Amino acid sequence: MKIRYVILISVGVLLVGYFIGVYMPYTRIPIEVVNEQISKKELWDLLIAAFGALGTFGAVVVALFLNEIRSLFKYVKFNIKLLDNDIIEDLHNVKGSKKAARYYNYIEFYNDGNINAENCELYLESASFTSKESPTKVALSVPSTPIEWLSNNNTVYIPKKGGKKVLQAFSLFAPQKQSTPDGTKEDNPVSIQILGLDTMEADAGEWELNYTLYSTTADSKKVKVVINWNGKWEDRKTEMKDILKINITEL
Repeated sequence: MKIRYVILISVGVLLVGYFIGVYMPYTRIPIEVVNEQISKKELWDLLIAAFGALGTFGAVVVALFLNEIRSLFKYVKFNIKLLDNDIIEDLHNVKGSKKAARYYNYIEFYNDGNINAENCELYLESASFTSKESPTKVALSVPSTPIEWLSNNNTVYIPKKGGKKVLQAFSLFAPQKQSTPDGTKEDNPVSIQILGLDTMEADAGEWELNYTLYSTTADSKKVKVVINWNGKWEDRKTEMKDILKINITEL
């Protein structure tokens, strides 16, 4: 976007100079026009002065927009997306049949630019939950520190030309059987772990998460992740994918 301002300002200056040169009412200014052939030396002097003016103008533009001009040739280009468009199931063998122990997905952070993205930090800027039973959006507490990458570091670099880092977006865990003091068994509720938040009991509704990726060699990149679940648990992805959905949007 910034390079557009450079181009617009440059074009604007040229247009102003053109209209001043063509339409300025010189007839109101006492100018003596002499029809004489100029010498080669005078012609060269004029050309040198013109190139000098263009050079001065170019130097001013470069000084004002050096970073923007440099970004045309050396740049980081973030591309953030989900590993899979659908949820992914983690199957376990339970008494001879396969059942999902959890459903999850990952976020992939690509750098499609031609320089490395240095000192990358990911922050969860805001989070909210809207219950299926109530339209009121409830703000969730978010940490003030950057999210840890898989390397257990808060800061990483993402290599150029298709390099990537991956983080788990969420995991929704199946209800577990738990024995009670009287010997009976009851189900623990479904729980969810969301990137940047602690594991919590999962209720039917929608989670909205806003993340920002920072780098010292690029502009920040913002994305919104929305997770929607109707509160029902199914043991296989075939049935679960219609009631548990996740999508990501670059802002």
